[in-house]
Amino acid sequence: MNTQLNQLINYKIFKGLTEENMELFKPLITIKEFSENNKIIEENETGDSLLFLLEGDISITKALTLPTAKDEQNDNSEKELIRLKAEYNIAMGELSLFSEDKKRTATVKALTKCKIGYLTSKDFFNVCNSNKNIGYIIVSNIANIVTENLIKSNRDVLKLTTAFSLVMSK
Repeated sequence: MNTQLNQLINYKIFKGLTEENMELFKPLITIKEFSENNKIIEENETGDSLLFLLEGDISITKALTLPTAKDEQNDNSEKELIRLKAEYNIAMGELSLFSEDKKRTATVKALTKCKIGYLTSKDFFNVCNSNKNIGYIIVSNIANIVTENLIKSNRDVLKLTTAFSLVMSK
């Protein structure tokens, strides 16, 4: 078994689980390698797995415009939101586990050679459903992560709205 999977216990999503609990997940995680500049996730594609950055550096970007059916020429402008390193114990894709359309909310690109662990939603929910205490802990952790991200997004929108209002008032 890949020794990098032993580090999963340090990820926020698994906070509060024991090493024994983690043994339920490790055999279910497949590892894929990505070369520098390869896309790991594409914004708006369908996703059915949690991803764990095990090795390397990534960039997370979002489109600056909303897609419309009327647009013949799509604006592909993107904004880099953040750069992250494996040592930060990053899990991605939690929103697609719970959203109806299963769409990815950002693009993730490898900045260096990366190893990504994949846990399918089917395997994730099988473990959580057959181990209710573990499921409760993980879903609670995901709720905390999503809440933190929502609070940050709300602050960012407020800053943008304020800046836009200041520019428009001049």
